[in-house]
Amino acid sequence: MPFVKCPKVFGFRVRCVSAIKHVSLSAAIAFATVSGGFFFLLNHAVGQAISVNGGSIQGTITDGSGAAVSNAAVIVSSKQTGFSKIIKTDAAGLYTIGPLTPGDYRVSIEASGFQKLIADTVVLTGTATNGNYKLAVGAATEEVTVSAGAIQVNTEQAGVQNVITAQQIETLPINGRNFLDLAQLEPGVMLQSGQDFDPTKAGYSAISFSGVSGRTTRILLDGQDITDETVGTTIFNVSQGAIDQFQISRSNNDVSGEIGSTGQVLVSTHTGTNAFHGNAFYDFQDHGVGFAAVNGQDAPFQRNQFGGSVGGPILHDKLFFFTNAERIKQDESSPAQLGSVFSGLLSQYPNVPAPFRQTYSTGRLDYSGPWGVHYFARINYDVNSTVTSGNNS
Repeated sequence: MPFVKCPKVFGFRVRCVSAIKHVSLSAAIAFATVSGGFFFLLNHAVGQAISVNGGSIQGTITDGSGAAVSNAAVIVSSKQTGFSKIIKTDAAGLYTIGPLTPGDYRVSIEASGFQKLIADTVVLTGTATNGNYKLAVGAATEEVTVSAGAIQVNTEQAGVQNVITAQQIETLPINGRNFLDLAQLEPGVMLQSGQDFDPTKAGYSAISFSGVSGRTTRILLDGQDITDETVGTTIFNVSQGAIDQFQISRSNNDVSGEIGSTGQVLVSTHTGTNAFHGNAFYDFQDHGVGFAAVNGQDAPFQRNQFGGSVGGPILHDKLFFFTNAERIKQDESSPAQLGSVFSGLLSQYPNVPAPFRQTYSTGRLDYSGPWGVHYFARINYDVNSTVTSGNNS
């Protein structure tokens, strides 16, 4: 079992161990600082508070003539988690805050001699959200409200990239509920089966950029590199129901990524909020209801896929939980691979059973600590078994 690289935690790099064969158990505990004092100062110094597991808001506050407004109070808050932080603009009117957990935020700006401005905006994973605002002269008791909306042009980062949102993941049809299928919405992106790399990777997927093998694509989950360094794809699968957003980057990586490759995918998992939320599903596919023949053979096939998720508060505005579980029970037959000497046997038994079973789940805790520091811990479980053409199970 090879080691895989994990993100730095409090300045130290830790190492994680995970199995890569068909029967695998992977547990990943990750802690992230979302907006702590020390890390905020560090990010403010480099000018862009982006991380591999969150986004940021940054911009310039100006008056109607375009002159910078210094020492303005910028309050960033989230109704979903009760998060709130106040920062001041510098002499050039600049400010930045992050990393922030992806989601909806409200930005309130107050400055002496100007009307109070309130803006609703959205933070996406691995993305610097535009926070440029103009203040109008007036009394501080007057308010101006604007809405930035979920669709924005990213003027802060260079590169070819896009974010697949939770709404797209939940509403677009995905065969087999493999969230990486959605990456194919982007031009030049294709999904590759793990068995293209190694027969032991049945049930795993990789992403190919512009015709380059998906073996080199980096996939990071909440900041943890889960790329299989040996044969490609990932070291464990993640349920679609646990995914909140993922960013696809197809050119030179910016400061949101620490490893260079032909492409990169930043994935963030769902978090709990002050409101309980969840879902349950059952998907059924069967040969008898129009399932297409494989390689010209009308082979039996049936898939039962079911699971659900739930999240909510443990301590209001402080401690949140999210948990997800999914099960796949698939029964099918594959064409038998026998030489011509066994043609008689092959005519009687053209197919051989190839059952596939998989259980995978995700659990996450989020804690809003003192000094504006946010911590989270995540654990993933994934175990599967199958019979491949190479008789691997």
